Amino acid sequence: MNSMMTKTRAAAITLLSLTLTTICVAQGNLFPTTGNAGVGTTSPETKLDVRGGLSVAGANPINGLNNFRNSIQIKSPSHGAIVYNPNEETELMFGFHSNGNFYWATGSAYVMQLSKTGDAKITNSLAVGGTLKPGAMLSVKGKIAAQEVEVTTSNWPDYVFDENYVVQPLSEIEAFIQKNKHLPGIPSKQEVEENGLNLGEMNRLLLEKVEILTLHLIKHGKEKADLQQQLDALKTEISDLKLLINK
Repeated sequence: MNSMMTKTRAAAITLLSLTLTTICVAQGNLFPTTGNAGVGTTSPETKLDVRGGLSVAGANPINGLNNFRNSIQIKSPSHGAIVYNPNEETELMFGFHSNGNFYWATGSAYVMQLSKTGDAKITNSLAVGGTLKPGAMLSVKGKIAAQEVEVTTSNWPDYVFDENYVVQPLSEIEAFIQKNKHLPGIPSKQEVEENGLNLGEMNRLLLEKVEILTLHLIKHGKEKADLQQQLDALKTEISDLKLLINK
């Protein structure tokens, strides 16, 4: 009886050894070309199904730029992605396109893109250093440094120079300033402090005031020239009268 049990145990060990040899070879950890492998599960749903945390301490032999260690790599002739909750309402995707660009997306649309040349595109809004101001595409809490700022606006005030434009008299402007303590059409101190300043609109308004002021200066320049002519004529008449009187 003991001899039979010993033979049975030996046969079982041999069978197990042969089975393991077909599944796993030495330190190469080679798996069959069919079927799935699971860690933390006996029912893997993909080629490698890990139920739990994943820790990577090593790296692949080919490093990234500036010798960044290549711990996880995606190899594909077309596109690849890391997908969170696929086919769910909460799906998110961080995709790698064959054109070299990165794409961050929900289940139905791209929300952010980063090109391989460093150009970034955000579909909606962005807040820097604080919360997003309602209605704004970009909110920055702090100073912005730039060499150039291009503001697109409309209704540029060339209409001031139209022959049908009525220039407000200086007397009316003076009365408005005395009553309201700011120029007509320009936001008050309280409005600016509460609502901020629209650079495009403010530049338009300031140019309008400069053009109106220019028209006033042109008008007063002409009036001054007319008065000078009249004064010169009076001087000539007075001089002639003096000559007649002294004869």
